[in-house]
Formats: sequence, C-alpha cells, structure tokens
Amino acid sequence: MKKIAELAQDLLLTDKRNIAIDFTCGQGFDTLFLGKHYEHVVAFDIQEDAIKQSQQRITEQGLFNVEFHQVSHDQFDEYVASFDAGIFNLGYLPHGDSSITTQGNIVITALEKGTKLLTSKGKIVVVCYPGFNQGLKESEEVEKWLSTLPSKEFDVVHISLVNRKSAPYILVIEKH
Repeated sequence: MKKIAELAQDLLLTDKRNIAIDFTCGQGFDTLFLGKHYEHVVAFDIQEDAIKQSQQRITEQGLFNVEFHQVSHDQFDEYVASFDAGIFNLGYLPHGDSSITTQGNIVITALEKGTKLLTSKGKIVVVCYPGFNQGLKESEEVEKWLSTLPSKEFDVVHISLVNRKSAPYILVIEKH
C-alpha cells in the first residue's frame, strides 16, 4: 500500500492542470510533485527554512514553473485568483522546530477562501496528523468545518487507516 503522502499526491491529479497551490511547502516534496504535473505552482510557507529547502529541491530538478511566498497560507488569495488543485500537509516542518505548527483557525480561513477560488472539478487535499496534541485539535477543527460544506457544491472524503490509532489521514474536497 502506498504511504499517505504518496496517496495524497495521486489525488491531486485533476483533469485541468493549470494552477496548483502547495499551501504548506515544507520540505518541497508536494511542491515538486505539483511542479512536474501542473503548468504553474504557487507554494507558501511561513518558515524561511521550508522555502529554502523547497526551492533547492525544485532547482535540482530543473523546474521553473514554481513561485514561492514566505507568508501564511491564509494569504494565498493575494497571489492566486483561481486554482485547480491544492494541498495542505498540516503539523510542523519535519526536522524543524516542532513548536511551529499549522493552526486550525488559520487553515480554516485558507480553506474558506480556497473553496471559493477552486475551479469546477478541482480538488484540495488536506493531510492531517492527529498523533500529537496540536495536530489532533487541528484535525478535529478542520474536519468539523469541512462537514458544513454544502453537498450540492462539494464532496468531502475522509481516507484513513482504520487499524492504526492516531495515524495521519487524508481529507479530500472536490468541487462540483
């Protein structure tokens, strides 16, 4: 079986592949994946370290279709008018400062804006990490908000490993 991160990436492949957003670029693995499959990618992170790691990964692969912004993902709409796919990898930067984590209320603000700017048949994938206190709280907040999305406009799917308590899981939002 594929790892959760690989499955999340597979879910990002939509019919339209013009613009994608990596809302939390972290180490750049999702950014790289998107860069190989979309015409243009916009990546966000608040940490300079994450931006540098991601830029290096993109440069090493010879990609020139990615732009980076060191700002919070809830400000993405200042840089993007619409998009076909997006991904959030919540939690903290691996091998970074684990006290710097994504926050449920900020993720929800980004999702509120994102669901409005997402193109028809577009997807947003959210990878949740409930294995630590902040991650569990955030996962619950995001899931609660997603459950309020109108079913006439969106489908929301929860993908998880049933036999692993506190394992990362995926939420997929698809716009009709």
